Amino acid sequence: MVDKAADNARAEIDLETNTVSSDDIEAQLAQLRDDVASLAETLATFGAERAQSYKRRAGALAEDAAEMSRDAVRTAKAEFNEMERSLEESIRSKPLQAVGIAAGIGFVAALLTRR
Repeated sequence: MVDKAADNARAEIDLETNTVSSDDIEAQLAQLRDDVASLAETLATFGAERAQSYKRRAGALAEDAAEMSRDAVRTAKAEFNEMERSLEESIRSKPLQAVGIAAGIGFVAALLTRR
C-alpha cells in the first residue's frame, strides 16, 4: 500500500508538470492487469461456489421428490390391496349380487360402445 501511495503521489506530481513517464503508464497497466486477474479469479470462485450450492439444493430436492414418490406408490399399493381384499370379501359373501352387478356393468358398457 505504501508503494501504491508513493506511485499515486509521483503520478500526481508528474501530471502537474504535464509529463507522464512510460514507466508510470506501464506500472499502472501492470497494476490494472493484476486487479483484473484478481477480479476474474474472485468471480470464478464465486460462480463455482454458487453452482455447487445450486447443485446441492437440486440434489436435495430430487431426493425429497423421489422419497415422496416412493411414499405415494406405497400408499397406493396398500389402498389397492385393501380395496381388492374388500371386493373379494364382498363377492364371497354375496356371489349372486356380484354376478348381477358385473352383468349390468357389461350390458351398459356394450350399449355405450355400440354407438
